Amino acid sequence: MTRLLTALIPSALLMLIASADAAPVAPAPVPAKTAAAAGDEASAAGCSTTRTRSADRRISYFRHCPDTPEMTSFRGGRYAMGDAIGSGQPYERPIHDVTIAPFAIGRYEITRGEYQACVEAGACSEAQVQPAAGEAGARHPVVGVSWHQAKAYVAWLKVRTGRPYRLPTEAEWEYAARASATANFTWNWGQVDTVTCQYANALDQSARERFPELYWAITCNDGFAQTAPVGSFPPNAWGVHDMQGNVWEWVEDCWHPDYTGAPTDGRAWLEPGSDGTCAKRVNRGGGWGNGSTSLRLSNRDADPASNYSDGLGFRVALSLARPKSAPASAPTPAAPAAGTAAP
Repeated sequence: MTRLLTALIPSALLMLIASADAAPVAPAPVPAKTAAAAGDEASAAGCSTTRTRSADRRISYFRHCPDTPEMTSFRGGRYAMGDAIGSGQPYERPIHDVTIAPFAIGRYEITRGEYQACVEAGACSEAQVQPAAGEAGARHPVVGVSWHQAKAYVAWLKVRTGRPYRLPTEAEWEYAARASATANFTWNWGQVDTVTCQYANALDQSARERFPELYWAITCNDGFAQTAPVGSFPPNAWGVHDMQGNVWEWVEDCWHPDYTGAPTDGRAWLEPGSDGTCAKRVNRGGGWGNGSTSLRLSNRDADPASNYSDGLGFRVALSLARPKSAPASAPTPAAPAAGTAAP
């Protein structure tokens, strides 16, 4: 199976190169002091943790170094992963409950500017697709990177910050994308083709104008023919932007044809007994070259780890330590509201 973006857009347009190698029941996210990994000052040279809040003050974000991504943290919880609506594909089922440990995820997709810092440090290779002039800004998501290149970036990020950065697992990705939503979208999916452009960068009429052959464009106009600068659309309820649309995002997991036997603890699902390699790696979220169906929260796709395209990027995650358990005799405190404590 290939991503809708790569399957339907002509190869000359996508510049995709394939390698021969190859209902949530969780509480709201809490950017709380769950670990020193998020709260202590970064020890790397030139780094000092900075913190900001969303405009409504609900969500707290942090950044470990000036050239590293902005993050928000979740205390974890339990949710139902997969196609609960019944409108998806067999590979989105069976629905299964997953328990997520505390972690942080990028507020945005990794940008061209953030990725370039790794290139300039000599730790990352250049993106393999150069964007059109209108999509070449530093705030646009980096595209044209393989899974291997995404892994090289998180390896550099670990060294740069001294923190356990990595790619998100597929279960973590969906947990953060859903933000407690149980439907296909985090907006009014009953009118999806007319309202999607208010919430996500999909294949819209501006893209259709640039690429008339893309006949599956939705009827609204989001103003971006290809990628949009990160944060151009509203965040979901947990303060994370562009989880649906803009670019597809690599995750850590190997591809499996359905969720039979999937882990229930949120870890990456790799090939049994393997050294971590697999034929394909999962990517999630849909992109600018897709209609609304591909932006569904449970939709998933995969590509060989050496593939890349102008509609495929990534975001990062950060492991956090579990908070200390309360004494057995102590009552369980109510979940604090999101953003009540900065990491």
